[in-house]
Formats: sequence, structure tokens, C-alpha cells
Amino acid sequence: MKISNLKKSIALSAAVAALAFIPNSHAAVSVFVEGGSASQSVLYDRATNLFAGGSFTATGSAPSTVRRFQGTSLNPLLSGYGTITLDINVANGAIAGLQALVNQTAGAADTNVLGVPTVPTFVDSATSPEAIGIDSVAANLSSYLTYVVPLVYIKNTNFPVVNSITNLTQRQAVALETSVNPATFYGGNATNPIYFVGRNSQAAVRTEIDLNIYNTANIKTFTNNAAGLPVQDTSADPGLPAGGANANTTIALTNSIGTVAVQNIKTPLGTIAYEGVPYSAANVINGSYPIWGYENYYFITAPNTGAPSGPQQAVLDVFYSSVTNGAFHVTAVFTNLFIPEASLKVKRSYDGGPIVAKPGY
Repeated sequence: MKISNLKKSIALSAAVAALAFIPNSHAAVSVFVEGGSASQSVLYDRATNLFAGGSFTATGSAPSTVRRFQGTSLNPLLSGYGTITLDINVANGAIAGLQALVNQTAGAADTNVLGVPTVPTFVDSATSPEAIGIDSVAANLSSYLTYVVPLVYIKNTNFPVVNSITNLTQRQAVALETSVNPATFYGGNATNPIYFVGRNSQAAVRTEIDLNIYNTANIKTFTNNAAGLPVQDTSADPGLPAGGANANTTIALTNSIGTVAVQNIKTPLGTIAYEGVPYSAANVINGSYPIWGYENYYFITAPNTGAPSGPQQAVLDVFYSSVTNGAFHVTAVFTNLFIPEASLKVKRSYDGGPIVAKPGY
């Protein structure tokens, strides 16, 4: 080969190699997020933030559990990727999302806003994989710890019978979830029956509360009929699919106690203390209130099947950074509803496990 041709070949190879490292400014990126309704407000707020001043459209009404955000971002870490489509589904539960991610198979309910079954890119869950029988290592899962989700027992403060119940012990909490007892059993001042309003088995709220109160039995949960009367849910997987539904049912059903993440509390709902400790962010931070779980973003570790592409990982990383940003933690969407993990003076090594002090406390 002549020297001139060799130089041309080297130059061409260098040009091709250089092009391989230039992001395609017109490449579209699609990311599908499944998660629990406990973090719905955070996901939707941070979805709008993701576009960082760029133009975007939102599909689906504000309170709906399945939404799409689509547009372009001015964030320098995302500006080279063109149109970004961020689909969010918090209707199918954090556990079902984890199962779809690990199995790389979308179930009938693992759908985007268009109703298309889709395997999630990452899953926002307060349930650890091990808590539902998934080995993180074997499943090639990575996780980003985001924050802590506090969970509570709730009551309608407008109903005197249930409002007289101010505390649940561990044994009372298990009895509440598995049987119907008079208000006096829970320290109330009347003999009216108290009905439990629970979540289904796909909800992190269900998994985490049961782990915290050591309940391994099936729940006995109720909803209300058109007349507002209690009706036991006898389906194969009893319990409500979303925190909002649980809050609304607890409001409507006289003499009921429900379970939600703190972000689902609304007027006229109030919280019930557990083991003599009322819920407050301060009591979670100091370790005296135990009913909470770590929220994580789970995704498949590269280069395994199902791992995010480079652009998808970039979207995930920017999203995660905005969720864990201190400036976000002082906004109304986050303050007193969720707790930064770094703020905790305590830790636990597994879901529902013993709470111990962090070093230095």
C-alpha cells in the first residue's frame, strides 16, 4: 500500500471512530417507569422538571395514575438526545413492576398511556426485591436509593367512633388486618365494629406494613357499596390497588381504618399512633416511629438483557439527581411527605428489620 493511501485509510478510520462518540442529536429516547402510587406526586413533579425549560406535552389528566410526558430538554446532559418520551404507570403497583422488569415480560397491566404492554426501563419501589422472593444478584439488578417513604394507619376524624381510636399496638394492628373487632378492642369508646381498608398484594404499602407489624396472615379487607355500607373483598387478591382509592374508601366507610403512604393523607383523614408513637417526620428520623421503607429505583445492570441504553441511562441519572437534590427536598411536593435517607439518624438492613442507630448518633 502506498504511503498516501495508508494515510487516507488511517484518516478515514479515525473519522469513523470519532463519529461513534458523537451523540445523535436527533435520536429519540423512550423510558417507561413503573412504580407505586406512594411516589406518584414525586414522579409527576420531577417528570416536568426533567425537561429543564424545553418544550413538552403531558398526556393524561393530573390525578391519573398512567401518564406520558414528551418533549425536549435543555439539560446539557440530555440535550443531544432529541425527543424524550417518559411514560409513567403507578396503577399497576411497585411489585408488579419489579416482576415485569426481572422477567423482562410485560403483563396485561404493565402498559403506557396508549395501553401498550411495555417492559419497564426502571421501577420506583419501596419494596425490596428480596421481600418478594427476587434475588437481586441473580436478577442482575442495580438500585439507586432515593428517599424514605413513611406509612401510616388512617381514620376519618369526622366519625366519633373511629376517631376515639388513637393508638395501635403490634398485636392490635395484626388483629385489625385479619379480623373484625369492636372499637373497644382498639381502645375506642364504643362497641361498633371496625373495618380494615387495605391494599392488594402488589402494593409496597401492603408489603412494608405487614413486614413492620409481623403479619404473615391473609388480610380481611373491606370497601363500601353505594349506600356506604361495608362489603368484604373476597377476590383472589383482596385490597385496593392505589393509595388514593384507600384514602377515599376510608373517608366514605364509617368506622374504618386504612393504610396509606403519608402523601395520600387528605382532609378529613388523621393518623393513628403505632406502639404509642405518633407519626411525624421527626419520629421517623430519630427511629421511634418504625413504619417506613426505603424507596429505590431498580434497573437491570448492563450489559445484561433489559439494561437501559446509554440515552435511557442518561435520562434515569438526570431524573434521579433531581429527586435527590436538596433544593427539591424543601418543596411542598416532598417536605413532610418523604424523608431524605441522609436525614435519618437510624438505619435498617432489610425491609421491616430492626432499627439501629447510625454511627455517630
